[in-house]
Amino acid sequence: MRKTFASLSALWCIMVMLAGCGQSQSAQPVDFDKNDVTFTGANSITYEKAYNSTKSDAVRKILIDEHITDAEFDQIRQLYADCLGEKGAEVKYEGTDGRRSERFPPGISIEQIDTYTNECLASTALNYIEMLYQVEGRDPESDSVESLVDCLKRHGIADETMTAEDYKRIVTDPDLDDEYFGKYFNEQRSDYDAEKSPAYWACNTNPNT
Repeated sequence: MRKTFASLSALWCIMVMLAGCGQSQSAQPVDFDKNDVTFTGANSITYEKAYNSTKSDAVRKILIDEHITDAEFDQIRQLYADCLGEKGAEVKYEGTDGRRSERFPPGISIEQIDTYTNECLASTALNYIEMLYQVEGRDPESDSVESLVDCLKRHGIADETMTAEDYKRIVTDPDLDDEYFGKYFNEQRSDYDAEKSPAYWACNTNPNT
């Protein structure tokens, strides 16, 4: 069974640089206190969400300097491919726009495929990594929390009364983040909003969307 899709919606207008998949790398020794990491850059909230979404020290080590290099991007994509490979799937990245195809052995249900892909997306923080890779080097002023909240409001995702401070408080708490926005990024939820999910990711990528 083959599943092909764009990892980021066409609404994002994203072009992903693909230098070629790197070789799989095992988890490297961790030389930082993973329980005491603070993100302070222009995209700090997204980096923190990515960091909190994964338990992989290899992925976390990539995130702590708030910079995604070409090699690190390839490494994360390879880790995702390896994760699905352990479940019998083959992953190929197509072109330069973030698309990928996943071929599973016959007999695996759509529900099981979704479970496997979501597990591997979560373990590698791939959705967040792709987004952060795209905003590398962009004008920090375009990444203000105020602009992001305004974008979410325009698309009916955030309450009209939400402030930038409210948003930062919510998304830096995994439980609150899931309560307020989980239905836009967590495909496992019964109330997952597939219609507005692309707009949620688009606002995080470009608040002017």
